[in-house]
Amino acid sequence: MKRVLLLVVMLGLAACEPRAGASAGHRGGDAPLPASGSASAAVVASASASGSSSPPAPTVRLKAGGRISSDKGMVSSEDPHASRAGAEILAAGGNAVDAAVAVAYALAVTHHGAGSLGGGGFMIVHLASGETKAVDYREIAPAKATVKLNEKQLSKGAHGYLSAPVPGVVAGLELARETFGSLPREKLIAPAIKLARDGHKYGMRQGRVLGWYFERLQKDPTMKAVLGRGPARNKPVKAGQLLKQPRLGDTLEAIAKDGFDGFYKGEVAKKIAAAMRNGGGLVTEADLAGYRAKLREPLRFRYRGFDVVTMPPPSMGGVALAVIMMNLAQVDAHEAPAMSAPSMHFFVEAAKRAYADRRAVGADPDRVDPALVGPRRTKLLDPRYHAEREPKIVADAATPSATIVPLAKLLPAPKESPETTHFSVVDAAGNAVACTTTLSAGFGSWKMVPGTGVILSNAMGAFSPDGVNTLAPGKRMASSMTPTILLQNDKAVAVVGSPGGDTIPSTVAQLVYHLIDHGMTIDEAIETGRVHHQWRPDVVRVEKRRAAGPVVLAALRKLGHDLKLSQVPLGDANGIVVDAESGVAYGHADTRKGGLAIGPASISR
Repeated sequence: MKRVLLLVVMLGLAACEPRAGASAGHRGGDAPLPASGSASAAVVASASASGSSSPPAPTVRLKAGGRISSDKGMVSSEDPHASRAGAEILAAGGNAVDAAVAVAYALAVTHHGAGSLGGGGFMIVHLASGETKAVDYREIAPAKATVKLNEKQLSKGAHGYLSAPVPGVVAGLELARETFGSLPREKLIAPAIKLARDGHKYGMRQGRVLGWYFERLQKDPTMKAVLGRGPARNKPVKAGQLLKQPRLGDTLEAIAKDGFDGFYKGEVAKKIAAAMRNGGGLVTEADLAGYRAKLREPLRFRYRGFDVVTMPPPSMGGVALAVIMMNLAQVDAHEAPAMSAPSMHFFVEAAKRAYADRRAVGADPDRVDPALVGPRRTKLLDPRYHAEREPKIVADAATPSATIVPLAKLLPAPKESPETTHFSVVDAAGNAVACTTTLSAGFGSWKMVPGTGVILSNAMGAFSPDGVNTLAPGKRMASSMTPTILLQNDKAVAVVGSPGGDTIPSTVAQLVYHLIDHGMTIDEAIETGRVHHQWRPDVVRVEKRRAAGPVVLAALRKLGHDLKLSQVPLGDANGIVVDAESGVAYGHADTRKGGLAIGPASISR
């Protein structure tokens, strides 16, 4: 295969020989399949890195290996209690979807910053049969919501009951279980009920985050009563302390008994609606009863012999991931060594272009004009658009963000909070789940519904002031969440995702980049230092504690990149790679925040 001429950095850095001043090159790849104009249709595109005149490239295989392995399935999440709940279900004969449902309900008990029943999320499900679906349980705006009211809550800090939309978690988990699960609902929720009723030792990371937020959270009497300690309940629960949540246990038992109706109707719904009325919120019992999660066709594209399956709109993340990888394919970025200046330069340049365009299509597909969004999406998922786009990615200079014209001129959206959580699951049969769920900001609206243990999200702030993501009653807000599964020959070979707000798509793209192009194991791909560029501001965020060496950073600055070393980690990936031949799964939980990757065999030890 013709190799792109890469940058030589004149600072003693070993790199491939460049052609000074030249464009990084065009790798046309296969022509994309036409995308339907329907906003809910599947989008299939090709981002092959092989030119049509080149001989076939050798088949790329993901590198098997890692500290945690199992031939009976794997669960990786940010919370050990939740991971064990999922592994327990796998050990009991449940499939990957069953285990994912158990993990999500357990996170509602143990991971208050992001995992509550009062939020929303996205799930990608791939079955061993070859079927793949996206489960959309993003929250929706209540019927009484208006742009003016939303501006009011934003101006007051984007917290409180007015910031809370209609939750989607329970409906999404029920839809996934009913469609793809194999075990009774009661069995899947039982681990979460036990954690709530008997109590669990609060996690190290969870205790630290609660400590950061508690001064604000204790202004809510219910939150203070549940998560506070001491005679006045004015101190937060600390890591290692036992936390019991009987009212949340009641809510989980209602769901175990009655499913959707146990949350969206009946006593729980009445309590949510009453709290909204008393607190100035908008969600009513009718809003709750009318909520529906949806099955969608996932967004698919090809990258170097892999089918990448990710979340379609209302996610902006899946589109951004596709655009990043297509731009990397155009410049043969896989030929650059991992964490070298050329590799990082090409990645940053690809990310700039993806982030410039992602909001053009990031909106509820059921509530936008397909004649407007359909052509935009088709263009973004066509490698030819990226090959012809100006200014081109060049090997020897950074492209100023100001020169990159976005596909659609939109007002900037509010900054997305990084407090989300992702988990990955595979089973021994080859079923796989990538799931990302959120309360939007840390602890969402900072409101816990009395008598339920449910923390509500503040995702109303994720609507944009203009464009396709503008608020409307019953509409889903856009999101960056990017749960992703890599397939080869219709088999799931990797499951990845991350929290991190705006950084989610770039984090997931770097995982895919490292797994496919750099031959890393899942452990190595997750633990490698990350960078982030979101078009504007024109700054590259670099993880300070995991940054490339000073020579590489100096080379990037010489190319014109403005680097900002950040103490804050970028993302928190929990991923799995499955060896296609042996079926052995290798899991890893990101050490940036802690967590656990575990197979079902460990449960019986």
